Amino acid sequence: MRSFVFASAALFGLAACGGGGGSNREALVSACLDDGSTDKETCECMADSAEKNLSDDLYGKLAKAAKEGEESANAMMEDLSPEEQGQFMSFAMQAAMTCGAT
Repeated sequence: MRSFVFASAALFGLAACGGGGGSNREALVSACLDDGSTDKETCECMADSAEKNLSDDLYGKLAKAAKEGEESANAMMEDLSPEEQGQFMSFAMQAAMTCGAT
């Protein structure tokens, strides 16, 4: 299960350099694009899906990790409660199907 959570984080390119400043949505889109494997339309779809489907707290954690880069992303994923992990995995699977991420 843990490996799936880390794989899900890669959907946003959280292991990239980080999404920089700006709004939470902009940070998520930027981090996704920095990954280099996803087009802008898919990244925007996934960022919108995160905002719509994650709790405010988890969305904020994800955006913070996207802004701060790899270390923050790894720490966030390790610190999620089992309930948050479930919510994140559910979101990641739904977003991947809806947005066409590979």
